[in-house]
Amino acid sequence: MKNYSCACGQIVYFENNFCLGCHRRLAYHPLRDTVYTLDDVDMNSGMSRAADQSDAQLCRNTLDYGVCNWLVTDHDRSYCISCSLNHTIPNLLAPDRRGWWASMEQEKRKLIYTLLRLNLPVINKHIDPEGGLAFEFIEDKSSNPYVENEVVLTGHKNGLITVNIAEADNVKREQLRLSLGESYRTLLGHFRHESGHYYYWKLVNSGETLTAFRELFGDEREDYQTAMDSYYANFDNMLRDPRLISHYAQSHPLEDWAECWAHYLHMVDTLETAEAFDIAFDASSNSGDRDIDDMLTRWSDLTLLLNALNRSMGMADAYPFVLSELTLRKIRFVHSLVNPS
Repeated sequence: MKNYSCACGQIVYFENNFCLGCHRRLAYHPLRDTVYTLDDVDMNSGMSRAADQSDAQLCRNTLDYGVCNWLVTDHDRSYCISCSLNHTIPNLLAPDRRGWWASMEQEKRKLIYTLLRLNLPVINKHIDPEGGLAFEFIEDKSSNPYVENEVVLTGHKNGLITVNIAEADNVKREQLRLSLGESYRTLLGHFRHESGHYYYWKLVNSGETLTAFRELFGDEREDYQTAMDSYYANFDNMLRDPRLISHYAQSHPLEDWAECWAHYLHMVDTLETAEAFDIAFDASSNSGDRDIDDMLTRWSDLTLLLNALNRSMGMADAYPFVLSELTLRKIRFVHSLVNPS
């Protein structure tokens, strides 16, 4: 993720709503990859004049709820690219839900940022009901006894990504991470993983691509529910396969794919962040356009640094994974689909 600058010269970050230097409102334009400094914002219409004197329109979720910092790119609509993907949002009358939702939207925007930077299709279901992308943020009785859903599982189906909003509660998410024996569990990780299922649907469909997928990941026609039931029933006694990227990748070929897809996005975005801070990288090119072997070498060096820094602070490793040769082949396969020759 890049760093940006306010019109006053202050360095600002992707998440910033206001400049800490001049205190003016900021907003990100996703198609221009630019953070604009806004003046004289009309909080009813959302219209403003940017520092470069161009017109700008704030997302409706900025005006109504303060959970967004993106600009609207289609002036016939009221929502930015990211918020327009929402199918269901939390009940904001319940305690903590607006804060949870704000956290989810922030991490979703990071996902959408990377997808756009990689030139992947991001089309919402209002435009393409059959093949578009949408998100729903809902909860179950474990966090709210007054809702109808007994259990809400984070997952993907036909372009709809569901995330249990309790994942935005740091304590609940950490409890789940420990109970499931996971070394890494974050909101952004969920979004990246579930987007992998969506892009499998879009990119791995038939012919030679599907044959190559099966050679690497296995046969995705294996009954999914049976595989998942077996995985969780035997989880406590299941030995970790060191050839796979995570324990969960052992559950089904499609989950192995989604884990590798997520790690590819981790790599692309974190390398870009490192470049923004001139950490031993050439900042002149986009990580997504680089040769994959060069990216993997840089990623190996960077994760050693990240983990060493965390250990110096008495914290757990930032990237607690070892990439086997098989996993590296799978990540190269992901890269080949994202960057077709």
